[in-house]
Amino acid sequence: MSPLAIHMCCGVGGAGKTTTAAAVGVAAAMAGHRAVVLTIDPARRLADALGIETLGNEPTAVPLPGASGSLDALMLDGKATWDALVRDHAPSTAIADTLFANPYYQALSTRLTGGHEWMAVEKLHRLVDADRWEVLVVDTPPAQHALDFLQAPERIHRILDGQLVHAILQPRGGLLGAAARGVVDLVRRLAGERVIGDLQEFFELVAGLSEGFRNRGAAVRALLHSPACHYWLIAPADGPRAAELAAFHDALRADGLSLAGVLLNRVVPALDVDPDARDAALAALPPEHAQWLRARLADHDARASRHAQMADAVARAVGIAPWPLPEVAGGIDDVAGLAALGAALPDDARGVSPRTSPERSRTPR
Repeated sequence: MSPLAIHMCCGVGGAGKTTTAAAVGVAAAMAGHRAVVLTIDPARRLADALGIETLGNEPTAVPLPGASGSLDALMLDGKATWDALVRDHAPSTAIADTLFANPYYQALSTRLTGGHEWMAVEKLHRLVDADRWEVLVVDTPPAQHALDFLQAPERIHRILDGQLVHAILQPRGGLLGAAARGVVDLVRRLAGERVIGDLQEFFELVAGLSEGFRNRGAAVRALLHSPACHYWLIAPADGPRAAELAAFHDALRADGLSLAGVLLNRVVPALDVDPDARDAALAALPPEHAQWLRARLADHDARASRHAQMADAVARAVGIAPWPLPEVAGGIDDVAGLAALGAALPDDARGVSPRTSPERSRTPR
C-alpha cells in the first residue's frame, strides 16, 4: 500500500505549522483515513491538544470519538532516528556500537546543522515503509528558510560521502590531500593522538556506511519529489511579507517541486453586517457600552482589512489564491478545536477529494 497523500506543512516559526498539521491529521481521520502526524516541535502543546500525556519517537494512538478513520502522532527524536539509520546500514552490530560510542558521532547526531532536518525526512520515509497509513502529515522544522528541510539530506550526504572523507583517511597528493594533511597535523599538535584516533575511526566507520547512506538519500529524494507529496505553505495573516512567500514558492519550483497551496492562518473575516443596522444597534445601547463596542468593532474592521490586503498580495506574488483559516478565539487546546480547524481546510488537505492542481487556482500576477 502506498500512501494516499503526504502533506508537508512548511513555513517559518510561529506560522502555526504544528497546529495546522495536527488539524490536517484530525480531518483525514474524520474523513475515514488511517492518518499519522509527525511533529518536529518539542513543545507540549500538541500532545495536550491531542489529549496525549506524552509524544515520543514512535507513533501513539490519538483518541478521536466519532472518527471513521484513525490517527497516530509522534514527535521526532533526532538522536534515536540517527541511531536507527546507522543500525540499518552498519555491516554488523559491533560496528554500529563502536560508532555510537565515538565522540564525533555523538556530536554529529545531536548538534550537526541540518542533521535534525535530515532525520525528519528519514523518519517520514520510515513511516512510509511501515505501510500502515494512508495519509502522512509532517510539521516541518521551524527554519528561517523552509527549504532547509528539503535540502538538508543532500548537504549532509556531501559531508559524509564526499572526497573529504577519503582525503582524511588517505591524505596523499594534490591540493585536497595537502589541505587534509594540514588539518590532520594541526589537530594532532593541538589535541593529541587520541583525538586523531577518534576522528579517523569516525571517518572509517562512516565511509563503511556511505553506500547505504547514498542509496537511502536517493530514496528520500524520490519520496520528496513523488506526486503523493503535497507542500503547503503556512503563513500567518499578520505575518511575513508576500515577497518572502514568493521567494519560497520560486525556490520550491526551482527544485522541481510544486506548491499545493498557501494556507493563510488566523484570518479575521470582514463582518457581513449592514452598516445602517449596526449604527442603529449601537445607538440603542447605553453610551459607555456603545463606546466600548464601537472600539472593538473598529479594531476588528482594521484587522480584517489588513488580512484581506495580505491575501491579495499573496495571490499577486505567488500566483495562487491563499486559503483563509479562521482565527480561533482563545487558541486551540483540544481535539474539538483541531477538528473545527480541520473542517475549515480545503478539501485537498482534508483528504475528501483528489488533489486539485495549483494551476487551476492561479490568479494573474
